[in-house]
Amino acid sequence: MRPLLALLLLPACASAAPPRFTDVSKDSGLTIARNTGVGGTNPHAVAVSDFDGDGRPDVILLTFGKPHVYYFKNLGNLKFADATKGSGLETFQGEGTGIAVADFDRDGHLDVYCTSLRKGASRLFKGTGKGTFIDVSEKAGVLVKGAARSVAWSDIDGDGHIDLYVTRPDGANLLFRNNKDGTFTDIAQAAGVQLADRHSLGCAFADIDGDGKDDLVVTNYDSQVSALFKNLGGGKFRDITKDAGLDRRCSAVGCTFGDVSNSGRLDLYISTDSWLAGANYTEAELLKQKKTVEPNLLYVNNGKGKFAPLAEPVFAHKSLGHDIVIEDLDHDGLPDIYVGVDAESGNKWATSKGGNPLWSRDAKGAWREASKEWGTKHEANCVCVPAADLDGDGDLDLILVNFYTQPVILRNETNDANWLRVSAVGKASTRDGIGAKVSVFTEVAPAAKFVAFRQIHSGAGYCRCSPLEAHVGLGKAAPSYRIEVTFPSGKVVVKEQVKPGTKVIVEE
Repeated sequence: MRPLLALLLLPACASAAPPRFTDVSKDSGLTIARNTGVGGTNPHAVAVSDFDGDGRPDVILLTFGKPHVYYFKNLGNLKFADATKGSGLETFQGEGTGIAVADFDRDGHLDVYCTSLRKGASRLFKGTGKGTFIDVSEKAGVLVKGAARSVAWSDIDGDGHIDLYVTRPDGANLLFRNNKDGTFTDIAQAAGVQLADRHSLGCAFADIDGDGKDDLVVTNYDSQVSALFKNLGGGKFRDITKDAGLDRRCSAVGCTFGDVSNSGRLDLYISTDSWLAGANYTEAELLKQKKTVEPNLLYVNNGKGKFAPLAEPVFAHKSLGHDIVIEDLDHDGLPDIYVGVDAESGNKWATSKGGNPLWSRDAKGAWREASKEWGTKHEANCVCVPAADLDGDGDLDLILVNFYTQPVILRNETNDANWLRVSAVGKASTRDGIGAKVSVFTEVAPAAKFVAFRQIHSGAGYCRCSPLEAHVGLGKAAPSYRIEVTFPSGKVVVKEQVKPGTKVIVEE
């Protein structure tokens, strides 16, 4: 019977699908100083963009320990070379905690703002487009010597020049308005977004109600209420947190927007530190101390400035959550959700363990946890999880930035043509495309069918910045598509007869 049993088992074993992601870190060259344990190098922030103009996304890592910055040039084929020396970034000092990119001076090159938590200062580096950078922090008026956390860019007043928001854990947050002459002025107090009484961590801009102006969400820690600000125009905001349904008290960390249900509206995911950074109390003990033990939540946008938590038991994830990615990783036409969590130093009582969760949907549209099946269930203290097409094959790869261990590269093995990638170049709007909204439709007579909606962000998630572009999975691809890009100026540019598996640059 034993041979027959073996024969019966063979087809099942042979048909098992390989994981969607493969760890290719070992020979990638994306490695930092070996001392990554407690008090070691400790990477905490990452930006992925093409900084040298060769068409491949490079990687900048900020770390708590020395050296405080690494700049890796993408050589192609998932190989990277350390190009920090001579880049100009090596002058950054202090515990590097957040990073985001934008073209602040409209010269066509990406610039980088890096935040420091302690022992240094947050700084702005002007990019040359050749993989080198110039520290212009003092001249630009954005040198911050106190503690800072996250950073995000947006043109808050619609003047075509990108502005800068910086969160701070022990002081008032900063909103630097671009003066159009290479300098900035902090208007956070006048704008109404200072939050001087909060412990702020994450931040993200997005147009939540379709009025053409980017609104602002700020996550607050230590069992506080986060904040949602409606952009009124002219550099003014109004706090609409309670009216929007976001007045939950929790220790929030990361935040990002994405059209999860393909409704044409931006939903909001907020990650939480349910256990106060590893304090080993039970849930009952924390509640007795008037602390919160709240799970991550996905809030669904009704399109009118109001949000409601999605009642999905699978999302009730109580852990130390950090960064969040909302992207279609398998090109089935439905965005997936991947969260970086601390699976090492988290509370021993935590109800959700086992590494980073990845939520996808099955053929019937039901949410399921797919990280083990897909090969993404990495267990570490994962701070950042940027998604980017590192090898140019059209699907989104993942970089896991882990506080106590080396970075991990997960190559996406989807390898199909069921995708579109869109970048935007502004004229009246900002040059970098930040804030541009991308809508994709099939071109099927007699009427086009809506496929997906994206907005290009800089600094969403937690302490990371992905490439400034919109990536759309198409499901079963149609012969061609129409792409509509709405720039922050209000101008709409249409591209027709776009074939699947195409990278498109749309100019205003």
